[in-house]
Amino acid sequence: MLEDSARLGPIARPAVRRWCSDWGVPSLAAQLRIVASSRLRTSLGLCAPTRGELRIASFLLDGPRELLLEVLCHEAAHAAAHVLHGKGLRPHGREWRALMEAAGYAPRARIPATDLDALAAGGLRRVLWLHRCPVCRAHRSAGRPVPEWRCGTCRGAGLRGDLVITRQELGGAPASADVARAL
Repeated sequence: MLEDSARLGPIARPAVRRWCSDWGVPSLAAQLRIVASSRLRTSLGLCAPTRGELRIASFLLDGPRELLLEVLCHEAAHAAAHVLHGKGLRPHGREWRALMEAAGYAPRARIPATDLDALAAGGLRRVLWLHRCPVCRAHRSAGRPVPEWRCGTCRGAGLRGDLVITRQELGGAPASADVARAL
């Protein structure tokens, strides 16, 4: 099943073959269909292991090659974890993290906004919602406000763990209509 996009295939195929071999599932590389998708607007990639498909946001093709390879490895690691360990895994659990580390990448589920600045014009959503703990400064980001999130460190210390949610434009500066609220 080799239905790679013309620009993605020459980059993706050799890398996926190498990672699958390193992970002990060399036959998986030939079973995966790798597609560059213009429909991915808020996500960089998607893995559908039961369909044998990896989707990569097409605007990544115009960005840094290393970021493209990291996202591709991230999605391929999901497929490999599915083959090696079956269903019911946590998406970014220890099995997936071990595969990412074996491939030489930090096992991160989110790419910091600063790494995505150059891609904003290419199609990635230009707004992120930052969730910051005013006590310990821990933070997370999302494509939408998530008022249910709490700071785990502060909750563990017996505090409420409320986060301040701020709308932020990619590029680092707060949006002009800055929306911040303490929960």
